[in-house]
Amino acid sequence: DFYDFWESRQIGYVGKLKWTSRLAQQVSECKHWTRFVDEDWIIEGIVLFYKASTWLKTRRVAVIRKMQRYADDHPLLELDTFWQYEAMVTTESWEAIDVWRFYNQRCCMENYIKEGKNGFAIHRIATQSFAANEMDLLLKLLAYNLFERFKLQCCDPIQRSFTIQRFRREFIQCAGVLVRSGRQFTLKLAESFQNRWAWLRMERKSILLE
Repeated sequence: DFYDFWESRQIGYVGKLKWTSRLAQQVSECKHWTRFVDEDWIIEGIVLFYKASTWLKTRRVAVIRKMQRYADDHPLLELDTFWQYEAMVTTESWEAIDVWRFYNQRCCMENYIKEGKNGFAIHRIATQSFAANEMDLLLKLLAYNLFERFKLQCCDPIQRSFTIQRFRREFIQCAGVLVRSGRQFTLKLAESFQNRWAWLRMERKSILLE
């Protein structure tokens, strides 16, 4: 089946499952739910092993159920009809809430693709050779991932949301003045810049990376 392809290559995954009556029946037998959120929304989760009719084996499934809490003076009746259920199959040994949050990051993929195109030109086809274009794309993706790791481990929190375009503008691109003296032009670059101390902190942190 579809998940066998990823498992045969030892690639972890999280996938959304269709909420079927068969799955609902097995989930209804689960009694010990873990409550992760108890605010405007109540969110509970559980992990079970389930075998869909098209699968050849059982797999780990994280189930999340959520219910909106209404503000009034009456206690909330937690009836089964009020719960909204979601199920995700995964190879990861995370808690149900972590699987759910990880899967919901898929809505950010358009932003990642936009960053890759605008910041690293992943949409540009460099040559007419398939192998060369593949290597070109892999190098760009490596640069993208190294930049993301650099932001996470070396940058201050305020810079971790920077796109590569803004990071270049704030730290890499240098202001200068083109001066003409007689028949000669000289480009004088700024000796310092506004975020110099933040850049020095990044340098020190990067040296400590393994």
